[in-house]
This record gives sequence, structure tokens and C-alpha cells, in this order.
Amino acid sequence: MNVALLQARMGSTRLPGKVLKELHGKPMLLWIIERLRSAQCIDKLVVVTSTNAEDDAIEDFCTRNKILFSRGSDWDVLSRFYHASVEHGAAEHDVIIRMTSDCATHHGSTVDWAYKQFQFYGTDLFSNSNEDPFFLEDGFDVEVVKFHALKTAFLEAKLMSEREHVIPYLKNSKKFTLGFRKMNDSCNFKLSVDTLADFQFVEVLFSKLDPNSFQIQHVVDLLKSEPSILDINKESIINAGYAKSLREDKIVK
Repeated sequence: MNVALLQARMGSTRLPGKVLKELHGKPMLLWIIERLRSAQCIDKLVVVTSTNAEDDAIEDFCTRNKILFSRGSDWDVLSRFYHASVEHGAAEHDVIIRMTSDCATHHGSTVDWAYKQFQFYGTDLFSNSNEDPFFLEDGFDVEVVKFHALKTAFLEAKLMSEREHVIPYLKNSKKFTLGFRKMNDSCNFKLSVDTLADFQFVEVLFSKLDPNSFQIQHVVDLLKSEPSILDINKESIINAGYAKSLREDKIVK
């Protein structure tokens, strides 16, 4: 079984409430879920949020829209993912597909591509992103990981950065086989939504492309033909949150 876990919370420090902010007529989170439903490799799609009171809004959203969800630790996102996996039936030989709800542009075609690469290379972890500087496909980030590897990370990761960001222990412990490759080598843009400027940038993409069906190549083609759009969020930095975690890192377990 392949369980896709979509990380979401209301408490963003730079753009609070962004996941339910209305984008082109719908909450951003709903767009992401609808666009991910085209993925053939996903058996279950679960929104993974925290137990914080502010995230009651995400539970309400999921309940109203008949979307699976799980709630767990606010800061220990690795724990949140592990327990969500178990809660929704993942077992030793199953696969976890991790995505985040700041990726409004995501599409099921990218998830299917990443999963096929994961199968082809036979690694414990495969990602099309999050390996700076050569493999960053921001806004279309997918991490496909074997459940047993995620479980090991949950049991062994000790640094705050490893618990907050789920994947670093898998990448850095040298205990797992890794694969990184981009789906589209021309996708080198800041597409994830961290700030108001990022949100305004994505609003333009949704207004200029078919929001129901655009894929990674459509984004690349648009931004190559209209590069001035990139000025909207040119000050925004990819993975700024992770960089901050590394600067403030400490042992927590």
C-alpha cells in the first residue's frame, strides 16, 4: 500500500492560515488535494496536521470535504508522520509518499513520476527535490520512502532539525540508500508558498494556466515566456525554514 501524507498547518509564521487561504476561488489546500487525485500510485491520501487548537480548522475542512486526516505533534513532524502512517494502516513493506501543503502547484503526474523512479532505482528514499544545489524542484517536491526506513528515523533521530523536517535523518545517517533526480531540469523556480509575495505569485500562475490540469512543463513554459512574473517573489528564498532550523539545531531526544 502507498500512503500519501500531505503536511499542513495553520500556524505559518510568515503567512498564517495560508493553507486555507482562498486561491482562485478555492482554499489552497483543496486545490492541492484535487490536483493530487490524478496520481495513480496513491492508495490513500491523508492530510497530516497538528493537535494545536488553530488546526481544528484543518480538521473541520477535512471532515466537510470527506478527506482523511491525522493529527499529531506540532514541532515533532517526524513523529506526526510516523503515527499518521500507522494510524492509516501502513506496515513494514508499505511506502510513504510525503508532500507539503505549501506546494500549491503540485500535480499527480509528478507524484507518479517520482514513484516510478523510486521503483526503478529500488532505494529506501527517492526525491525529485530537497537536495541542494542540484536537485531542487520547488513547488513540486515529492519524497517517496519505505515505511521501515521512516520507522527507523522515528526511533533514532535525535536532532531538532531531523524531527522538524522528517527527511534529514534519512539523508544524513548513511543508513539508507538514496536517489535524487529532477523530473524537469528547467524547473528552477521558487514555487512554494511561504510569504504573501509567494502567494501572489501562485495566484498569477493559476490565473494564466488551467488550474485544474496544469503540470510542471506548463509552469516552465509560462515562466520562460513571461519571466517578469518571477519579479513578484524574487526576494523569497527556497528552504529558508530548514536553514533556520540548522542554525538553531540542538539534541532533543
